[in-house]
This record gives sequence, C-alpha cells and structure tokens, in this order.
Amino acid sequence: MKAFILKLVKYIFIVIIITNVFGWTGDFILRKSSFFKPSFLLNNYNRSEQFDYFILGSSRGLTTLNSGQIDAELQTKGVNLSMDDTDLKTQLLMLNHFFKNGYKSKYCILVLDDITASQSKLGDNDYKFSPYIKKDYVTNHFKSYENTPLKPLYNSIYLPFLKYSYYNIQMIPPVLIALVYPNKRHRFDKNGNYTYPSLINSKKNENKSEVTTKIINPLVKEIQTLCKANKTELITYIAPYRDLEIRLPQNDKVINNSASIKEYDLFYDAIHVNSEGRIVATNKFIAYLKHKISGTK
Repeated sequence: MKAFILKLVKYIFIVIIITNVFGWTGDFILRKSSFFKPSFLLNNYNRSEQFDYFILGSSRGLTTLNSGQIDAELQTKGVNLSMDDTDLKTQLLMLNHFFKNGYKSKYCILVLDDITASQSKLGDNDYKFSPYIKKDYVTNHFKSYENTPLKPLYNSIYLPFLKYSYYNIQMIPPVLIALVYPNKRHRFDKNGNYTYPSLINSKKNENKSEVTTKIINPLVKEIQTLCKANKTELITYIAPYRDLEIRLPQNDKVINNSASIKEYDLFYDAIHVNSEGRIVATNKFIAYLKHKISGTK
C-alpha cells in the first residue's frame, strides 16, 4: 500500500510538472504575440515611444473612436487600448500596464461608461492579462477581484496550468493560433480599433430617455491620479447612445457626446455605433482634440 501511494504521488508530481510546463510555454507564446491587447502594446510599440494620446474603454471605446482616423486627420500618433467586456477596473489595469512598461503620452482618452460604480468582480476578458501575472499590478488586480473557486488566475503565478484548465476555450486556441501566426490580432486592427457593421434597422425606437447624474465612481479619481503622476492629461469622454442622454453638472470637465448622434441608422445597437456611425463620432471628437492640441501650443 505504501509503495502504491508513493508511486501515485510520483505520477501526480510528474503530471503537475508537465502541465505547468505547458502553462509556462503558453504564457511565453502569448507574451510574444499580438493576439491580445496587453501583448499587442508591448510587441508593436517601442517602450520609450511618446504617444500623443491613447484610448481606454470597453467595447464602446473600442468601436466609437478610430485612432487611425484621428491620426490621419491631425497627424498625431495614438493607439486604441480599449477592450470589450471590461469596465473601469480593467481600464485602470491597462493604464498601469501602459505606464509600468515605460510608455508616455500627452493625453489619455477615457471612454467612460461606469459613471457611478463598477462591479466588484473580474471582467470577462481580464484573463488576457494573465500571461503577465508576475507583474505586481496584475497580481494585485486578480487578488482583489477574482472570486472564482481556486482563484485560477491569481494562483497561476505558482501553477499556470490552473488558468488554462479553467479558461481552456478562451486561452488554448489563442496559444495555438499565436504559435503559428504571432502577429494575428483578435478583433482589432493595427491601431487597436474595431467596428461593428451597418445593419438595416426596420423599426425605430422612440423610447428616448434622459438621466441626470454625477461622476462619482472612485476609480475615476484613481485614474486621474495615475495620469497626473505620469504627466498625462486625462480627457474623459462619453460615447453616443442611441436612446439615452446623460446629463452631467456643468463643472464636470467631460466631453459628453451621449446624445450627439441622432440618426438611428448610425447605430449597431443601443450602445454601439456602427462603421458609419464611428466615422461621425470620431469626426466630432477630432474637432475637440484639434482645438485642444492647438490650444496647448
């Protein structure tokens, strides 16, 4: 019986070692690829590079402001670091990722959705930062917000196979794709942007609503503080909604474009513009940024 237990322990140990080797290898492949936004930034831009601006946000940031269009019009250099299915916690994580890796920028454009509060759990796409689990800002993020059993992302600092077991569909195919096509990007272009197609909307929704509120999410203050510490000016922007207008106090320094697009056919759904709507929304923002840049010279 003793010999059997020793042999079993030996086999379990070997399995753990082998699976962890696969985990470490997967992390290495993803870190060297452009598949997810965190590694896309590090592998496509020099770390001493000076940006004019970078964009943070959820899918609304990803699909509303086109950094390629901005750069072509204003002769600037920017990148869209927004990620779908994220909230302000993940945008703060991306901000840390940007600054901690040595990047600098004149402006940070925050496409704000979480005006009053953010959820206390991980975003659905936060696992994309897990190959950088040894970075303290990533470790602390997972430690603070991961509430799944075994904490597979947080504990992957010791046992990387845990996250590949839990997030197998989300992470194993990207590793295989990145192994063969390291420059492949997942749902964003060479400037970090993505767009939804134009759809034929057969029925117009007349249920317009208005919300009067204040920006009280404490994470906004953290983002402001981090930007200030890195000599970056924060520009807060609220992207267009199809059927909603957000009203803020006049003393809130926000580009509030929540009701700036009236045309129903420029939206993909209630909270996202389509490809044509993105052109319109970006042009409206360009007008502001052009004035901003010229005013600082």
